[in-house]
Amino acid sequence: MSLRDWLSGSIHGRLLLTLCVGLSLLMAAMFVSLDYNIDRKIYQRLDDDLLQRARGVAALLETPPIDVAMARLQTLHPAYAGGGHTEFLQVWDAEGRTLAVSGSNVGGRLELPTGVKANQPLFYDLALPDNHRGRAVALRLLFPGTSEPATLAVAEEREHVDRFEQSVHVALLMGVIGTALSAALLAIVTVRRGLRPLLAFGKAARAPDAAPHLPQQQLPRELAPFAETLNAAFDRLHAGMERERRFSRDVAHELRTPLAEMRTTLELARRDPEGGSLDNAVAAIDRMQRCIDSLLGVSSYESGLAQPELEPMDVVPLLRRAMGAGARIDATLPAEAWVQSDPALLERIFDNLLLNAHEYAPPGSRIALVLGKDQGQWLLRIGNAAPDLTEADLPHLGQRFWRKSPAREATRHGGLGLALASTLAAVLATVLRFELREGVLWAILGPMPDIDSINT
Repeated sequence: MSLRDWLSGSIHGRLLLTLCVGLSLLMAAMFVSLDYNIDRKIYQRLDDDLLQRARGVAALLETPPIDVAMARLQTLHPAYAGGGHTEFLQVWDAEGRTLAVSGSNVGGRLELPTGVKANQPLFYDLALPDNHRGRAVALRLLFPGTSEPATLAVAEEREHVDRFEQSVHVALLMGVIGTALSAALLAIVTVRRGLRPLLAFGKAARAPDAAPHLPQQQLPRELAPFAETLNAAFDRLHAGMERERRFSRDVAHELRTPLAEMRTTLELARRDPEGGSLDNAVAAIDRMQRCIDSLLGVSSYESGLAQPELEPMDVVPLLRRAMGAGARIDATLPAEAWVQSDPALLERIFDNLLLNAHEYAPPGSRIALVLGKDQGQWLLRIGNAAPDLTEADLPHLGQRFWRKSPAREATRHGGLGLALASTLAAVLATVLRFELREGVLWAILGPMPDIDSINT
């Protein structure tokens, strides 16, 4: 992969490129700004010193005669007398003739500036008599006894200032480069650490049997919605795959016995066409059909493909139809019980609960059905004697194909009734739970909010 492809196709590369280029431009701008301001301050300080000395020199030279004043100046400031080659002085009259010159300025070779205005100093660069670079300031003065203004120039060698400025320039440049490199290194570390949860997520996503989860707590706030949405999508995908695997296992598990029965029945029918073996085969096919329909129903509601259609309804007539003419049922029902629910789903729950109670209740025992209110919400209780059940069995109720006794494996009951009822209860935003009291198994459906409480 080329560098261009890596930068264009990688979040990591693009972030690093953007940060490094941005930091480099920022450091370059900061260097230019600091260098300009530091240089301006250094040379401003030099000009201020020159102007102060020039005004001091002008004050001394205003005392005539000028030769005596110059001698007194060189006594007070030996640098003007010569030898140091650092400070220079020269005075010109209005015609450009030299009136006075310092001992350091042998031959009066300072450059005569032009355009000097009264009461306005003029700063300029020049070559000094010793051929070093210098800085000078020129003033327009009117000496006593003269009618024309003269020009005073005070110059100073600037090479030591230039060397200082260059050292500051180098130090500043090295500091900016060091800061830029440190910032780039910090950006690399920060980007890698910031993308580490995504890399961990990618590694987790490659796990064959796990639902990957992006660690939201370790991500910045800006990535939290992305992580939440992606996690939810992977949860749905994983749940769908798990449902498909479970559906395949359940079908394979449940159809083994009916298929074996059909094979045996058909072999008997081939030997004895006049017997009732074909009726048994039809019964086995019906059992397989019920099993597949139940499995498909559970799978469709678990996956969210089927949604409830809620409407106001009276539960009591629905329960009476589900009970039918069951003489074994002792029912305690109110005159009416209005709830907001899906009649078709609620009817399937009632049918499965009553079918399970009839199937597993001991012969001759009765089934109790009670619909009543608890804290303003409806609860349905269906109880049947269950002498073989224990408290340890309750968590298994509602699991697919779970049976207390293996001997019931070949009955017409598919072992899916309570699983389907539990799934449909969850779809209707209610709960199906089980309790065992004094040998009686109670299936409790609810709470189902009263429609009056919903409207208020």
